[in-house]
Amino acid sequence: MIKHMKKNVLIVLMISLLFSSCAENARVAVVFESQLETITTPKLFMPGVVTKRGLRHFGSSFSKDGSQIVYTISDRITPSKVVTQTFDNGKFSNPEPIVSDTLHSFADASMSLDGNTITLTSTLPQNGGVDDNSKNGIWQFHKTTTGWGNPDFIELEMDYEGGFGYPTTTENKNLYFAYIPADGTRNMDIFYSKYNQRNYEKPIKLPSQINTNKFEGDPFIDSQERFLIFAGFEREENYGRSDLYISFKTHKGWSKAINLGKEINSHSYDGSPYVTADDKYLIFTSGRHPEKANEEELFNVFYVSFDLEKYRALITE
Repeated sequence: MIKHMKKNVLIVLMISLLFSSCAENARVAVVFESQLETITTPKLFMPGVVTKRGLRHFGSSFSKDGSQIVYTISDRITPSKVVTQTFDNGKFSNPEPIVSDTLHSFADASMSLDGNTITLTSTLPQNGGVDDNSKNGIWQFHKTTTGWGNPDFIELEMDYEGGFGYPTTTENKNLYFAYIPADGTRNMDIFYSKYNQRNYEKPIKLPSQINTNKFEGDPFIDSQERFLIFAGFEREENYGRSDLYISFKTHKGWSKAINLGKEINSHSYDGSPYVTADDKYLIFTSGRHPEKANEEELFNVFYVSFDLEKYRALITE
């Protein structure tokens, strides 16, 4: 009887926290949203200003109020680089690289809520190791009075050698990322590492509700860890080469991942998701062609109005 009552109290508490978090998010003012439409079909995100066709663009991430954006661009010739833009006087500034290094690759960047930390992957040499550009790791840049300073290497205890992708952090600095073994013995999976005030604990692979024997990548974790959106490849329910999926954290753990549907996913690659802090818009990278329905153009940034509760209602535990 007492055990049953405790369980009910826990459920009520979690529901109360959920609604409190939703209400708080609804009050967030995202500064660039006045320039977006309410749409159900994805459109290019700020073409010519942020999205520049002809460049490959990955992983848009914003500060909580939307005043700063960070993302990866690649011309397919030189190493990829991470750039930032600031929203001021009704528009985003010109892109500025966070580092002048042209020898190493910088990619898969995400921004903290306050806009003062950028977490990314890079082929910078680790702990004084060999500088041969062959091994990537997770790094963090912290904003200073003069720029972004020197990055800190995030050392993680993994069970096998491999490569990292799309690190994203929560408000309490927990880390979610994708990881693929160097020997090719399995596909990429999504992992979680808890921050314990000094460093990151040994990462844990997320459960089968999210990871399968297929390829999972591009994780976006909500700052309160209410939900996770990621790219799933080669799944039976896919509409394209990779589709976006969502999983919610419930009192039982992570829910079974749900495909975001053909209204959002395309025949091509869809990935690098981000949900604005007020839950109103999904911003993501896609290989679809902006004008030609059955063709591809790799890669541009799109946005679409997002209904989080629509997907939450589909949860089956």
